[in-house]
Amino acid sequence: MAIITAPVEGFTGTGVAGLVFADGRAETDSPAVIAYAHRHGYEVEETKPRRKTPETPKE
Repeated sequence: MAIITAPVEGFTGTGVAGLVFADGRAETDSPAVIAYAHRHGYEVEETKPRRKTPETPKE
């Protein structure tokens, strides 16, 4: 997971590869989009993937 910050401060709308930016930020798991963002001046904050904890069966 990565948080992409647009080079235009506060941008809201659809960006590269269909990313939906709100107040200049969008999230993606796509390695291609993350690589594109790195190459084209976007700030990229890579985060750890969110793990789902398995549910405990109820008795």
